[in-house]
Amino acid sequence: MTDAKFYKSPRWLSKRDSILRRDKYECQNCKRYFKNKEAKTVHHIYFYEDYPKLSLVSWNLISLCNECHNKMHNRFDDTPTNLGISLQEKKKKEFETWLTPLLNQ
Repeated sequence: MTDAKFYKSPRWLSKRDSILRRDKYECQNCKRYFKNKEAKTVHHIYFYEDYPKLSLVSWNLISLCNECHNKMHNRFDDTPTNLGISLQEKKKKEFETWLTPLLNQ
């Protein structure tokens, strides 16, 4: 599925709403610094383009304000920034738990 189709799909829109509600519409990165900012974006910690099978997995999704979302991506080559990588490191255990069965097939 192309990115455009995925982000317009009912499954994504429903999951996006669910994650925003889970996070109480608060930017989870700003919250770390005791700031309260409205989240309007749901970010894939491990990028959708690289790991489409994680596209709807709740632990891989986080609510962010637009400013923090832009801090997660290098917009020139769409790779994770240092902040994006640190977020991936925090979810490394979940990622490895998800990946291990795939490697053992």
